[in-house]
Amino acid sequence: MRSASVDGLLPVSGERVMRESLGQDEYGSANPFDPDDLPNLNAIGPGIGNNDFEKYAVAVIIVFGALIIGGLMAASMTFGHRNGFLFALGGATSAWISGNALLLDRPRIYALFVAIAALMLIASTITLVT
Repeated sequence: MRSASVDGLLPVSGERVMRESLGQDEYGSANPFDPDDLPNLNAIGPGIGNNDFEKYAVAVIIVFGALIIGGLMAASMTFGHRNGFLFALGGATSAWISGNALLLDRPRIYALFVAIAALMLIASTITLVT
């Protein structure tokens, strides 16, 4: 009787081994690094490939938009302006919906919700200042 060990589970040379599909590692995750692209691995930014600046612009808009909306919400809570907080929350929700509209390729709905978000955030700022 053999003891339970890992020896029987490991493939021996000559046995068929199931290979991972292309672009996946042994855990099933997609590998972001292409071995043929090793010289460009350390290059950062839109300088590689098709010069797609839109991704970086959207990332900057998202980060600074979140900072502005979060700052308005925090300032309104700190100074006790309930209406300012609710306007900022509505602006954040509208901006979130506009992001989904952009993913679904609905430019008019996207523009509408961006305009609603801008108006609500302006209203939040006005309630905070007055």
